[in-house]
Amino acid sequence: MGVVSTTVGAPIAEPRRLRRDVGMVGLLFASVGSIIGSGWLFGALNASLVAGPASLISWVLGGVAVMLLALIHAELGGMYPVAGGSARFPHYAFGSLIGFASGWFAFLGAVTTAPIEVEAALQYAHKILPNLTQTVNGQIIVTPTGYVVAALLMLLFSFINVMGVKWLSETNKIAVWWKIAIPAITIVALLISSF
Repeated sequence: MGVVSTTVGAPIAEPRRLRRDVGMVGLLFASVGSIIGSGWLFGALNASLVAGPASLISWVLGGVAVMLLALIHAELGGMYPVAGGSARFPHYAFGSLIGFASGWFAFLGAVTTAPIEVEAALQYAHKILPNLTQTVNGQIIVTPTGYVVAALLMLLFSFINVMGVKWLSETNKIAVWWKIAIPAITIVALLISSF
């Protein structure tokens, strides 16, 4: 708790509040950037290879489930404006053990995102920069040069995260515009050339 001095000189306790450095656009772009990532592209490819056109049904069901979870978190976030909702909400509902486990699951999901994005970037760059990866028995594996690039990308991602949430939000806006532009240009190009 923070301490505020009164005119008499006796300190009174003031509750700490969450800093709101990101803003509405930063929050929106954090959500959009999380949605538009490498996962939905690789997921669609792998799902269509396994299930064919029936994969559309799984995408609709998954979308409904994610929308339901998003609405529940939005409702809970409005009712309980606390930091760490992914761990705090299960703690409020089910107790300490479930809250602790949920917090660790959220943490593990967060710390594995950067390496997954680096791997996806190297796979995307496979055709453009073939010396970063090579194909062996149908599998794309990383070369020693690829490992150096992967380590540099991880350092860059870590640096951006360490700089603070406001700086992360500003750099994320650039990345999200890129993530929106590339699929949009691809869709327009495919509609013009193959529709």
